[in-house]
Amino acid sequence: MYIPIDRLRTTLAALTVVPVILLFVMLCGCSSGKPASSRQANAKERAAVARSETQIKTDALMIQGKMLLETGREEEALKVFRRILKSDSGYGAALFETSRIMAEAGLADSAIFYAEKAANTEPENVWYQLNLAILYRYTNNKAQSIATWEKIVSQNPEVLDYYYELSNAYLLDNNIKKAISTLNRVEERVGITEVVSLQKSKLWSYAGKEDKAMEEIEALANAMPNETKYSAMLAGNYMNSKNYAKAKQYYDRVLASDPNNEYIHIALAEYYKATNQPGKAYEEMRIGLAHPSLNTANKIQLLTNFYNNGEFYGIYSEYAYSLLSDIMQNCDDSTSFTAFAFYGDVLMRQKKFDEAASQFRIALNADSTHYDIWEALLVAEMQSGTDTAQTTLDAMRASRLFPLHPLPYFVQAVAAHDRGDFASAVELAHKCELMGFDKGYLEAETYNLLAVCYSRLDDERCEAYFDKYLALQPNDNMALNSYAYYLAQKGRNLEKAERMSKRTITDEPDNPHYLDTYAWILHLRGNDSEAAKYIRRAMKNGGETSDEIKEHYRIILNQ
Repeated sequence: MYIPIDRLRTTLAALTVVPVILLFVMLCGCSSGKPASSRQANAKERAAVARSETQIKTDALMIQGKMLLETGREEEALKVFRRILKSDSGYGAALFETSRIMAEAGLADSAIFYAEKAANTEPENVWYQLNLAILYRYTNNKAQSIATWEKIVSQNPEVLDYYYELSNAYLLDNNIKKAISTLNRVEERVGITEVVSLQKSKLWSYAGKEDKAMEEIEALANAMPNETKYSAMLAGNYMNSKNYAKAKQYYDRVLASDPNNEYIHIALAEYYKATNQPGKAYEEMRIGLAHPSLNTANKIQLLTNFYNNGEFYGIYSEYAYSLLSDIMQNCDDSTSFTAFAFYGDVLMRQKKFDEAASQFRIALNADSTHYDIWEALLVAEMQSGTDTAQTTLDAMRASRLFPLHPLPYFVQAVAAHDRGDFASAVELAHKCELMGFDKGYLEAETYNLLAVCYSRLDDERCEAYFDKYLALQPNDNMALNSYAYYLAQKGRNLEKAERMSKRTITDEPDNPHYLDTYAWILHLRGNDSEAAKYIRRAMKNGGETSDEIKEHYRIILNQ
C-alpha cells in the first residue's frame, strides 16, 4: 500500500544511539598447566569481547545511517540500516528508522511491517509505539490505531496528549461514547478544564445529545465562575434552545461579574427582545452601544443586526431611530460615508428632510462617487424647500459627475422655471427627455414641465406635451385647467377645452380658478347665461381676490 507523501510527515524525534560500552580486557599468559576452570573463564571473556566488538560496529553503523539521514541521503542510509538488520534482525533502532524511510516514500505496508517489528522488539519504547499508531491512522486501520493508543496511554498515563489522541482515534471510528469516556479519564486526573469540557460538549452535540452538551458547559461554568465567557456561552446556548429562564440566569451571573462589558448588555437586549420586552431591550442596547470601545461602524453593524429590516423601519422604528440618533450624535469618524448615508435615509423616512440633506452632504464630502446619494440629496432638498440656489448648485455638480442621469437636469429645469427663465427650463427638460425614462421615471413630470414652460412662452408645442402628460396622469385637475385655459386664450378647440374644464369643476366644485376657466370658456362659446352661474360661484368662493376673475365677471355680466 502507498501513502501519499504530502499527507505523511512523521513528527517523531530522531533516535540517537550512543555507544556506551568501554571494555578493558586484560589478557594473561596461560600455561598448559593451569586448571580447566581457568581455561573456561578465558573462553567466556573472549566471547564477551567478540560480542562487544560486534555491538560497537553495529552502533557505529547506526550512527553512520543517522548522519546520512540528516544530510538527506535516504537511499544510502537505508542500505546501512539493512546491513545492520542482516546481522541483527531485531535491532530496534534500525527497524524504526527503516519504517520511517518507507513511510516517507509512501510504502505503507513496508513501513508498518518494520514499525511492528520495532514495537515488538522494544514494547516499552514509546517512540516506536507512536510511529506505529501514526501509521495505523494514516492507513485507516482504526482498530489497530485504537489498540496502539490504548497501549501508549496505559504505559504513559501522565501524558495528557496521548489521551486526546486516543479520543480522536475513537472518534474516527465513530465511537462517540468511547471518545468521551477517554476524555473523562483526563478529567479524573486533572479535573475540569476548558479544552476537555468544550470537546466533550461538541461530541455530545455531534451525537445529538444537546442536553448532555449543555451539562458539560454548565459544569465548566460552575467550576470556573469567575470566567464569564463560559456563563456567556451557556446563556447563548440556552437562548438558541429558547430556554429563556436559564439564559437569564447565566446572563445575570456575567452582568454581576462584569457590568461594564458592552456585549453582555447587547446579549441582554437580545433576551428582552426574544421575551417580548422591547422597552427593556432598547435600554440594554442603548447601554451597550454607548460603550467607548465600539466605533461608529461597529455600533451600526450591531444595531442593524439586532433589528431586521422590517423591525428597523416598522414595529421597532421608534427605538431603532433613537439608537441610531445617539450613535450619530457621537460619531467618531467624519469620513464614514456609509454611516452618514444610512442616517440620511432614516431621516428621510421620518420626513426630516433638512436634517437628511445635511447627512447626505457630509457623506458626499467623504465620497462623491455614489450617484444614489446625490439623488437622495436632491430629493431631500426639494422636499425641504432648501434655498433654490444651493439646490441648483448641487444639481449642477451632480450632472457634471453623472451626465447620463436625468434628475439633476430636471432639478435645474424646475429652478429655471421658478425664476422665470422658461427657455432654459425647456432646454434642460429636453435633456431629460432625450435620455429616455427608465421604467417611466420622471416621464410625467418632464412632460408637465415642458407643457407649462411652452405655454408660458406662448408656444403651441405645449399642447403636445399637455396631451402626453394627461395620457399618463388623466386626473390631474391642475393640468386639465391649465390646458383648457390655454386653449381658451388661443380661442381654438374650445369644445375640448370645455370637456376638460367640466371635469375639474366636477371634482372640485368650489375651486374659484376652475370655475372661472369653465365660465370663461362658456362665454367664449356664446353661452353667457350658463357662464354667469359659474362666474358668480367663482366670486362667491374667493374669486374676489383675483383681478383676472373680477375682470371675467365684469365682461360676462356686461357690467
